[in-house]
Amino acid sequence: MPTDDELRERILDAAEQVFADHGYEGTRVRMVAAAAGVAPHTVRRLTGDRSELFAQVMAARVTSDAAERIAEAVADPGAAPPAAALLDAADEVFTSPSRSWEILELEAMTRAHRDPQLREIESVRVQRRWDNAREVIRQAQRAGGLDPDVDPEAVTHLALALSVGLAMVDPVVRIRPRAEDWGALIARIVEAVSPAEPLLSPDHIPESPWRVRVDVSDVPGGVARLVRALDALHTYTIGLQVVDAEGGYRTVDVALRAPSTVTEDALLATALASGRAAYVTRGPVGAWESWEEPVAALLNGAARLVTNPSLAPSVAATLLEADHVEVTRATEGADDSPNVLRLQWTPDLHVVLQRSWAPFARAERARASALLQLSAAISVVRGEAEALGSVEPIKDGAVWIRLARPDDADEVAAMHDRSSERTRYLRYVTTTQWREAQLHRLAGGHRGATLVAVDVSSRIVGLGNIFPETSDPEGRSAELALIVEDAFQGRGVGTVLMRHEVALARRLGFSEVVAVVLAENTGMLRLLEHSGLDWTSTIDSGVATWRAPLDEGPVRDPDRDRAADPHGSTPRHDPRPQGATGGQLKPSDDT
Repeated sequence: MPTDDELRERILDAAEQVFADHGYEGTRVRMVAAAAGVAPHTVRRLTGDRSELFAQVMAARVTSDAAERIAEAVADPGAAPPAAALLDAADEVFTSPSRSWEILELEAMTRAHRDPQLREIESVRVQRRWDNAREVIRQAQRAGGLDPDVDPEAVTHLALALSVGLAMVDPVVRIRPRAEDWGALIARIVEAVSPAEPLLSPDHIPESPWRVRVDVSDVPGGVARLVRALDALHTYTIGLQVVDAEGGYRTVDVALRAPSTVTEDALLATALASGRAAYVTRGPVGAWESWEEPVAALLNGAARLVTNPSLAPSVAATLLEADHVEVTRATEGADDSPNVLRLQWTPDLHVVLQRSWAPFARAERARASALLQLSAAISVVRGEAEALGSVEPIKDGAVWIRLARPDDADEVAAMHDRSSERTRYLRYVTTTQWREAQLHRLAGGHRGATLVAVDVSSRIVGLGNIFPETSDPEGRSAELALIVEDAFQGRGVGTVLMRHEVALARRLGFSEVVAVVLAENTGMLRLLEHSGLDWTSTIDSGVATWRAPLDEGPVRDPDRDRAADPHGSTPRHDPRPQGATGGQLKPSDDT
């Protein structure tokens, strides 16, 4: 025989389901009794009439995750910074609107306009939420995180209205923002009502290290706005550095400590409220207690390389806080991508770094590349390696041929900008594809190798790529591609680039080279004819494919032997059209 308490629990369970299925207006006591397996008079005896039963269901069964978070913050003010509690509650409201305001409560609120009993029930419930939210807002004001001149009743009213409205429209709205965008909006609102000069009370101990990277507007106050927003979470900024600047934004890296109750989502929302493309991870990843200036870290790594140049890959990985580092043959491994950094170390070896928590920035690429260059130079001085790079005479001057580096990307772009549309078209079969391709890969972040030709004023005037041919599964063929800017065409730059490309392809172990050239590019075809290789060619739809085996000997350079053109430049009687000279090849799939 069940006790009254057991029967009451059974009735409340049944009533919760019946009210949810039929609503308040459609529910009758006899329906609840039937669902609970008891007589109607038992329901009335233990729980009262319909309105009393509904009130008990609301009190005993209807809960709210967001309301509970706020209530916990009120009960234990030192548990979490008030701003963090508000952000966490906002996240709960967004991710689970129906758990923040259940359908029964929403119906009760809509019917409260006509039903005095329901209005009284909901007034009591909403007042509890109101009081708790207002207390958290007052805590934030006392802690210095919110402007004391802002009316806490007004902020509370706005917060409740937002949460109820979100729950009401959730079943019918077709387009919802991303969770990170919603969090950024709430963080922006919290920031808007924070003091102009926040001085936070030290109530919350910042004991958890974090790392935040975000793009902020490249205007005065952009970085200050980020720091100010993070301050509202009672964080301590250990260090800050700008690692990139491009397109009106600065990529800012912040090492900070936050109270243990501040979540990753709260930090991410706050960062996105101040910028875009934010990344958050536990850290600082390098376990730095105080932020170490990148220059100092670079110098410390350089000191280690003086005694052991072979440490360069691990030093670079430590400097960039990479998750994984691999030394691979120049023709193997992954190409450049936002989270993969491929660097040419020697002509034969590349260093591939991977990092999951944030993409590599340009400044980081340059630092790692500088370390690898230093280690290679030290090895040459010690007689442990062969340097690749030479000064080559051309008509009316000379150029330096060397391996490309990540920090060459801007110069490579400038060289393309100085080139005519005709020149770019003959290289890419379009005038814009080179920009759409990943510029860092074009400047060396790919399997194979990239060479640049540098003039006496340190400008890059030519670019040569060696790609493993994608259609060759055995990896024996290398596709050659090069471009020379207009002002240096006809002076032999293409000839010396081609000679170094072929020599490097042979050094990398390729047994064949391939050039895919537009048939109208007579200048490039002439360059191939005079390269000293034994070419065979086919043509299809206006595109010529030239192939030549690589022997063991040096590449013959017939142009150097001709008295009419001792530096490999184009004969003066050559009838090639303007803009078609130099070494513009059709790109491979790898570019």
